[in-house]
Amino acid sequence: MKCRSTLFLLLVSFATFGNAAEPAASTLTSSRLDQVFLQSAKLDQKDVAGIVTDEQFLRRVSLDLIGRQPTPDELAVYLLETSDTKREAAVERLLASPEFGANWASYWSDVIGYRVPPPELTFLDYTLFEQWLAGRINENAPWDETVRMILTATGKVKDHPEATFVGFHGADTTRLAAETARVFMSLQIGCAQCHDHPFDEWKREQFHELAAYFVRASAKMPWNDSGEIEIKDKGKGEYEMPNVADPTKKGTMMVPAFLTGTKLETGKSDIERRKELAAVVAGRDNPWFAKAYVNRIWGRLMGRAFYEPADDIGAGNEPQLREVHQPLTSHFVSSGFDTKSLFRVIINSRAYQQRLAEQSSTSENPYAAGRTTKLRGDEVFQSLVTAINLPNVTPPKTAPTKEIRFPPPPKSTKDVVAEVFGFDPSLKPDDISRTLGQAMLLMNNDQLQAQINARPDSGTALSKLLAAEPDNDKVVSRLFQLVLARKPTESESKISLEHVSSQSGRGDAFEDLLWSLINSAEFTTKR
Repeated sequence: MKCRSTLFLLLVSFATFGNAAEPAASTLTSSRLDQVFLQSAKLDQKDVAGIVTDEQFLRRVSLDLIGRQPTPDELAVYLLETSDTKREAAVERLLASPEFGANWASYWSDVIGYRVPPPELTFLDYTLFEQWLAGRINENAPWDETVRMILTATGKVKDHPEATFVGFHGADTTRLAAETARVFMSLQIGCAQCHDHPFDEWKREQFHELAAYFVRASAKMPWNDSGEIEIKDKGKGEYEMPNVADPTKKGTMMVPAFLTGTKLETGKSDIERRKELAAVVAGRDNPWFAKAYVNRIWGRLMGRAFYEPADDIGAGNEPQLREVHQPLTSHFVSSGFDTKSLFRVIINSRAYQQRLAEQSSTSENPYAAGRTTKLRGDEVFQSLVTAINLPNVTPPKTAPTKEIRFPPPPKSTKDVVAEVFGFDPSLKPDDISRTLGQAMLLMNNDQLQAQINARPDSGTALSKLLAAEPDNDKVVSRLFQLVLARKPTESESKISLEHVSSQSGRGDAFEDLLWSLINSAEFTTKR
């Protein structure tokens, strides 16, 4: 890597890490949210870090809403705007982008997929589900309606992608009971499968009453094609809670019942059972449904959820900023589960737009400044596409052999990056670590290195930039904007230009700079 490691360390050492009126239908404004936030966090306005610059804001909100940093052109246009409501207008543009749905569909795919055990003889592909869910999110379909579709879907996954949740769990009654509660209500009831929950209020009977809703669902699991998984009604059967004392003996028949005590008659068909369950899970009166969604969105946007981990809002977990969580949840319900409205209220607040804490800050209040978060795997890939036009290449399929009848499908560039940088979104942020594999991919991946090539015949963005721009200072500025969505500081420009002038080859020197920026912690961090 020649001088890359030295340049990288120098640059990293110098890296620096308005509210509009809400639509008439809103019940909570961003300004009111800020008042509640300060009161709940026990802060005075003078105690907080202030708000980010326009440059910092556009990168933060772009990563949060569309899963990538803004391009230099997008940044330039935004910085030229002079309106007092330019931030609110930027939020509206990003919410209207098709990339918004794709980014958040990927988030929910990860929420579900990281806990789904791989079935035998097939490989689960969430592409169809993500495309379907992205469409729903971009249409701003109500979240309750979307969840009801997920819980009640039948047919083949390839024809009905909303059947992914039930199908990829193999219509397994106990897994679906535990995951329905965890994913859509952030309740950890799985521990009650074998005994009463030791740290929460859930009884064993409640777990198996919930499982009884799925007893007549069946999933036909095909070989090597998850799109062919088909959800059908068995046509008969009731659910028995296993006899723990003697598994050889008959268990207790359970009447389907929701966690609040709402019961369903036995003898109902599969779709009748799941429709009844979906109605109460995604109902306005469910005390956990809206609360769980708001907790997840706040946590991802703000760097810390009200309840952590984000999939545990049970009575045994003490929340933070309860006085903020409640009005946001009420707003979400009263808006008709309008997801974009929730994003709008949070992002247009000063609480969201807080700067990071300064090195010299003596404040001990964790809410007095913004908090960094690690980018998800798909966000890292999209950021690489934006920075260096990284192509998404999929190798050819491996032919089956006698020894390997079902070879795994080839991994695309996006798959590789998402796998290395991916993590379960339900984890506590502090439990998400950076890994050696992540560092090695950014430093040494052949396809990524090819996009950092400066040779005139390489056809890369870097080679074209060097051919078109003789001014090294402007090239430095452009590379910082491409990768980090900001202009370099005076110190960073000085270090970069000194390095370029010290090298015999201009192309080699700028390869070093681009490589260093890609490998900086700032690139894979939302700040």
